[in-house]
Parts: sequence; structure tokens; C-alpha cells
Amino acid sequence: MNMRPMTCRARTTTVLAGAVFALFAAGTQGAVAASKLSIGMPTSPPNLVHMAPYIARDLGFFKDAGLDVDILSLEGGVKTYRAMVSGDLDVASASGPFSMVGRARGAKTRMILANVPKLESTMTVQGKIKSLADLKGKRIGIQQPGGFAWVLSMMVLRKAKLKEGDVSFVSILSEDVPPLVAGQIDTAILHVEQFMLAKSKKPDLHVIAKLWEVAPTQLYNALVVREDTIAKRRNDLVAFSKGIIRATRLIYTDKATVQPIMVKHSGLGARIVSDAYDELVANCVWNANIGLTKKRVNSTAAQMKRVGNIKGDVPTYEQIVDLSIADAALKDLGTYKGSTCTNVD
Repeated sequence: MNMRPMTCRARTTTVLAGAVFALFAAGTQGAVAASKLSIGMPTSPPNLVHMAPYIARDLGFFKDAGLDVDILSLEGGVKTYRAMVSGDLDVASASGPFSMVGRARGAKTRMILANVPKLESTMTVQGKIKSLADLKGKRIGIQQPGGFAWVLSMMVLRKAKLKEGDVSFVSILSEDVPPLVAGQIDTAILHVEQFMLAKSKKPDLHVIAKLWEVAPTQLYNALVVREDTIAKRRNDLVAFSKGIIRATRLIYTDKATVQPIMVKHSGLGARIVSDAYDELVANCVWNANIGLTKKRVNSTAAQMKRVGNIKGDVPTYEQIVDLSIADAALKDLGTYKGSTCTNVD
């Protein structure tokens, strides 16, 4: 999902694949260079929920594990998934539902971790919209048909007993807040910090649906890789997962350390970041272990079948998920048993 108050710039890069071997300096002891790994992120600047890779990189968690991780920003989780499938990226931070659709269509991919399994977005609407029924005939802002904003908007419309033809979908870029504030669209799927920012600019904006209540078992985001990457770079993926898990646990246990990093990378003010952070922690949106429960994955796959996004057979849990990477990471890190949000499924 690609919903940011700032202009996003997709970065195109040539990704070096494979291991980087030992380099020896003349007359000195050889040193092993860090393995390079690339991850595609769906927003730029990143939403607060997507901060774990940035925290892991900035605090040296990846470096500790022998990795040099390149974080690349694209225009949404659909594009990160496609770039990973094509081999331009090693790992995609991608829409869970779209990844399942991709797997159903033959892409040889697996989810390896979901540190943000739970929806935390809202449908934010203009002040004139007082109920779900009022959405009929309104302009629904999305990035692209089939993208995550579209999927979430359709969930809300179904709850309102409305069909796709009952509204007008308006394609916007990743700047959800400006067109909503300007009145060019009537709704937008906004992250918590985006809603706070939008409301500070236009006070009559309000939340008409919280997606974690509309779809409590929907899988939001997953880290997805190709099966051949698992076969060739298992150790690097385990090291990467350890970095993500360490960063996620720090989010729950050390606000003073992670908040400045969130401010730095989001470009938002410290007050909005602090308030949004508190809201996200209160709703336990992050998973500090693996996050890929059968209940959530199978429920989401079944939903994709019901709405017609999966046309043929629904992939099985075992076809969608490879738990061996995260299991290996947890073997070293141990299961999270902190005092905050220990039971996020």
C-alpha cells in the first residue's frame, strides 16, 4: 500500500545477486565483506509500520549479522512484489493479499516473515460523509485497481453493502493526504500518522472505518522472496530476518531509541510520530516473532477467492509460507516474551 503525505520517488537500481566473497588486502589479514541484500519498500518516506528495516539498518543489526542491506522505495506493494519476482529485488515488503494472488497465478514465491501482520489503516472521509451508506456515489481514492488501497476500500464498501459500481474510483499517486485535504477525493485509506496529519490540515476529516475492526483476520504486509532465493541464500535470509525481528522488538520496548529514527525517515514532526507510535503500540500492530499464523494466512487467501482475485485453486498454507527462515532466526533470538503485545497473531 502506498499512502504517503509526501512525493514518492521510485528508485531504479541494478541489484547484485549472490554472495560477496573474501577480499584480501596485500600484506594484511583478509576480511570478509558483508553480503549484499536488497529489500523493496512500498512507500517513501516509509510509514511508521514499515520502519523495522530502517531501524535495523541504522542501529547496525544487519551489519552485526554480516549483511549490507539496500533499502529501495517503489510505488506500492504491488510493484515491490513484481520487482522481487522479476529478480530486481531479493526481498519484497509486499501486500499479503496480492502476494497470495501472485502465488495462485504461478509465481514461485514464499512469505518468510510478517512483522506487520495486522491491518492498522483507516478509511478517512470528508466531513459530509456521516455513515457507510453515504459512501454511495462518492470518489474513492486509490493508487491502482487491485492494489492495497483498492482491496481495503472494497472491504469497507462490502461492509456498507455497496458494490464497485456504486462509487467512482479515482486514481491518485502516493500523495493521499493532499488530494483529500483539497477535496479532490472523498475518501482515502490512510495510516494512523497520515490521518493525524490530514486532520491537522482539515479538521472536519474523520475516520469512518478502522480496518483492523472491519477485517480482524486479514493479513496486511509480509516479507516475500522467490523460492530460488531461499535455496541459494538461506543464511542471508535468516540473518535478515533476525535483524527485522530485533528491530520490531525494540519498537515495543524502547520508544526513546526508535522514535528519532521514525522522525528522521518519515519526515514527520516529533509530536505526530509520538502520538501515532502510541496508537500503533496500543493496537499491537507489530508481531515480534513470525506473524504468519495459519488462521490469518488461510482467512486472507479464502477472502481473495471470494472476491474473485484468485480464479483457480487457492494455494495451501504450505505453498504460501516458508517458516524455516524465521524459525531459524528465532532459534538464536528466542521467542519474544516481553510485557507488551506478546500475543499478536
